[in-house]
Amino acid sequence: MNLSLDQQIDARILKAGDIPPRRQYGKPVSTEAIRQNLTLTGLINSRNPQLASYLGVQTGAHQRRQEEQQARLEAAVRLQAATDQLRQQNEQARLNRERLQALNIDLAGRRRF
Repeated sequence: MNLSLDQQIDARILKAGDIPPRRQYGKPVSTEAIRQNLTLTGLINSRNPQLASYLGVQTGAHQRRQEEQQARLEAAVRLQAATDQLRQQNEQARLNRERLQALNIDLAGRRRF
């Protein structure tokens, strides 16, 4: 089933979740009509960034979402590393306390009881 370029664009717009702009049969898809429809432009940008780029209605929201998601992932990795470091420090402090307590050394003044 070979669809014309206009039919393919219409199909992708329908898949994005909206009705393509009205046009007379046989006339090409008007990117100007798409730009004027904010709902359609938003849906195309959020659900099909390649089509938005092709039609020239891309707002960059898709790129910003990807950057924000990458930043969140990097922050999660940094947080996990900091948590692991604190966990290790706490474990070392616990072992030191237990060792000093076993030797009957006062934890505050480091003197034997």
